[in-house]
Amino acid sequence: MNRWLYVVVTAALAVAVAVWAIPHLGGDPSTKVWVEGNDLLAVSLATHVDSLAAQVLLLAVGVGLLVQIYSTAYLGHHPRYRSYALVIVLFLLGMIAVVVADDLFVLLIGWEVMGLCSYLLIGHEWQTPIARSGAAKAFLMTRIADLGLLVGILAIGQTYGTYRLSEVLTQEPRNSTAIGLLLLVAVVGKSAQFPLHTWLPDAMPGPTPITALIHAATMVAAGVYLVARLLPILEPSELVMTLLAVISAVTMLLGALFALVQTDLKRALAWSTVSQLAFMFAALSAGDRDAGTDHLLSHGAFKALLFLGCGCVMHAVGSSALSAMGGLRLRMPVTFWTMTIGFAALAGVIPTVGFFTKDSVLHALEHGRSEGPLPGGVAVAVFCVALLTSFLTAAYATRLWLLAFLAPAPADRAEAHEAPRAMTGPLIVLTVATFALSIGQPFHLGIGLLSTAVALAGIGAVLTLWRRGRSLDLAAPWLVAELALDRPYSRWIPAGLRSSARAVFDVDRDGIDAYSYGSASAAQVTSRVLGLVQSGNVQRYATVIAGGVIVITAAAVIWT
Repeated sequence: MNRWLYVVVTAALAVAVAVWAIPHLGGDPSTKVWVEGNDLLAVSLATHVDSLAAQVLLLAVGVGLLVQIYSTAYLGHHPRYRSYALVIVLFLLGMIAVVVADDLFVLLIGWEVMGLCSYLLIGHEWQTPIARSGAAKAFLMTRIADLGLLVGILAIGQTYGTYRLSEVLTQEPRNSTAIGLLLLVAVVGKSAQFPLHTWLPDAMPGPTPITALIHAATMVAAGVYLVARLLPILEPSELVMTLLAVISAVTMLLGALFALVQTDLKRALAWSTVSQLAFMFAALSAGDRDAGTDHLLSHGAFKALLFLGCGCVMHAVGSSALSAMGGLRLRMPVTFWTMTIGFAALAGVIPTVGFFTKDSVLHALEHGRSEGPLPGGVAVAVFCVALLTSFLTAAYATRLWLLAFLAPAPADRAEAHEAPRAMTGPLIVLTVATFALSIGQPFHLGIGLLSTAVALAGIGAVLTLWRRGRSLDLAAPWLVAELALDRPYSRWIPAGLRSSARAVFDVDRDGIDAYSYGSASAAQVTSRVLGLVQSGNVQRYATVIAGGVIVITAAAVIWT
């Protein structure tokens, strides 16, 4: 029963946030100062809620509540369930602070709270080395990148004379390149974009409900939200927008290629998240905030659905390895049909919301050839990469679906069964959301037909291989090894830092410490000499005094 107490707390938080956010969905922004900063502490406790903030708030608390409900069955008997559930609540509070903060330093606090919570949740099973290393890697990579946000905030304050976002955005954009480059460092780290993308797939040792929360509604979504919110002051810099476009193009293609060859369902979905986040940044780089944030919201729904569905499969077969799955279509009908909708949304199949928001992203890139902050050639290149990535996305989504549900079941596996209702219920809710969010989405006929043809080509290619009895495990060692892109972080940088640390230690020991050791030795010698004089022997004291008197008298006689 105690498990549901945390669900009630999260539900109360979700209801309070919904009451606060829903009135602003129509686009009526509201800024309120709760505590005004003074000369001693210039940080103001102020909030700003507009349509974008309201939508992200509802996504975060909605997915967070479903994760708490799901966790009552998935982790309900875990000995550290209480700390796990409370950290989820703190995680949501951190995300809420990021979304509604009008003061940049309050935003930074929420940003860092999420980083701390992600470390605690990824490393929830701290007794396993893989969980400890994954948590430490995520913490270190994102914290180092967060220095860019701190310096960027200081640059914004010096440039605009205020740290209040509502006041910054009312001024003419200035110093966009320097501020934009600093913020990109933080965003690339938080949202797992190239070259700081490798921490996200390695965060998979965390509990599956947490991966759904991090990948869908909180941690990685914060970077996209920050760029969307500050887009008016970043957009004037062609360098920043071009760099963001190039990073997104490289990341979306790499993420899709790596997802295509994975043998672990959770890791494949993690690489899918990296790739889909790049789609959002691509739309933002083309100057279309609505397309980027719409895909953020739709991705939050269907990716949470896929990760929670993955947890149901793991609950049934005891592993996230694709080789342990197969033959689950009839054994787990609810999980099968809901994840089928999730994979269809990921592939961009109409009428799921994934089709409409991906259509908007592609339209933004196509439209950016003639208008927008990107040079025409860059916009065309990113558009072509996005089409190729769409093909690969449809291909790996189909591959994962086939291997998880339609492949032959392993002979030595115990009989699988459907997950408890507390786990399948959230899947049904997210499936409904995957269709409901498509209502009112814009549709572009030409791009829609093109993206549908590309998706069908990807699906058809994998189905053709499947029907011909060909293996869906691609023999591409360089992709399986993920191009060794993690090697600089796992080997080269630690080796270089180890050498530097050893040199610093030697200098400290032989150089700086020599002065303290010498002073200590001199003090020791002086102490011994004084110890001989201060012996406590009265006769010795009288002898010394008499000797001193004789020496002084003799000196006086000689000199006079």
